Amino acid sequence: MLNVKNLSFAYGSVQALREVNMEVPQGKIVCVMGRNGVGKSTLMNNIVGLLKPSSGSITLNGKELIKLPAYRRSRAGLGYVPQGRMIFPRLTVQENLEVGLAARSDGLKQVPQQVYELFPVLSEMSGRKGGDLSGGQQQQLAIGRALVTEPKLLILDEPTAVLVPQEVEEL
Repeated sequence: MLNVKNLSFAYGSVQALREVNMEVPQGKIVCVMGRNGVGKSTLMNNIVGLLKPSSGSITLNGKELIKLPAYRRSRAGLGYVPQGRMIFPRLTVQENLEVGLAARSDGLKQVPQQVYELFPVLSEMSGRKGGDLSGGQQQQLAIGRALVTEPKLLILDEPTAVLVPQEVEEL
């Protein structure tokens, strides 16, 4: 499904990624682990198009993504939940989810019901501001926003960071 080959990236003179190779097969879960500062988030940001690698190849189902901007990668089937959630705190839960709809290639204008089935709290709190939710609820919102695009591959960067054990269990 996803193939990363010889991917390299530097922040100026600091080489963050050096010839990284990885494969995510269809229907499988792949975890990238390592201590802080080793390039996990940098790798994900290169895959989804928020950073531009100096060399390498990224393909999704055989389609080369390396020259596509982030929004086109999303439309190609990549869903992304960044570290720190990055929800819009002043928008309502409903509005945050609708923002994700813009990345769909089919023009759907309604949040798919399965997002509310997966995270019922989002339906219950649809009129609340995103910033008024608990950390776990905000993480559900961030994942829900990515899921409204119906991605082929969902990339989560530290999905349980700063959550208390009960919130991790709910998630």
